[in-house]
Amino acid sequence: MTDKIIDQTYRRYYSWLLRMGLVRSLTLSTMIATTVSVLCTAAVMLLMPDSRAYFWYNMIVAVASPLVSAPGLSLVAISMVYKLNAAQTALTLAAETDALTGVSNRRSFMAQAELAFASTRAGDAPFAVVMIDIDHFKTINDNHGHIVGDDVLCDVAQACKAALRSSDCFARFGGEEFVALLRGTEGADAVATAEVLRRTVAALAFEHRTPPAVTVSLGVASYLASSESLHDILNEADRQLYAAKAAGRNRVMAAANAMRLAS
Repeated sequence: MTDKIIDQTYRRYYSWLLRMGLVRSLTLSTMIATTVSVLCTAAVMLLMPDSRAYFWYNMIVAVASPLVSAPGLSLVAISMVYKLNAAQTALTLAAETDALTGVSNRRSFMAQAELAFASTRAGDAPFAVVMIDIDHFKTINDNHGHIVGDDVLCDVAQACKAALRSSDCFARFGGEEFVALLRGTEGADAVATAEVLRRTVAALAFEHRTPPAVTVSLGVASYLASSESLHDILNEADRQLYAAKAAGRNRVMAAANAMRLAS
């Protein structure tokens, strides 16, 4: 219990320093140090016999000492707080980002999608999920090597992310499979967004045209009132993705039989 209280107090203090900023934190810490020094010195002087002769001399020292030392010491402490915050931010980003492609990873996507599902179920805006798989990716690796395959993954990921809104989440789901969370989007609008992604990938120009062309198949599923969990929506999007593969690849398939063929 004591450890929990100490941890909570530390977190509040830590957040408070970050909100205040460097200059205000230095000013406040110096003021506090000076005030404490003056009060302690005054108390000691008042308790000591025959201290009036050098009372004000000691008070000047009590003020000057923290004014000289506190800013430097505070700067070191506050700098450590900022460095710790930067390190924590970097660790959080690393934990939520796919190391190869630079987009969100599966863990980050699932966390955001679960929140979206709970929010929609509570009456907020709907959402849709788009599952994306690079067509014939094994052939790309076999014919051009894994370095080229990695380049394809990165280019496809970055192009798709750029084609979506900042409010959407685009993530690598595993291997050559990606997934998009489209907030406030459902039905035909979700299919239209998936078609934008399909065209975006088909239009990619790879260096030296190696591989000569890359396409993706996409499956779309929207939140429904009958959806019992996020996995229901993901499973439906996955079924539609495999339906797109079976129908010839390079196309979008959705639960309501909405389809966009390659042009």
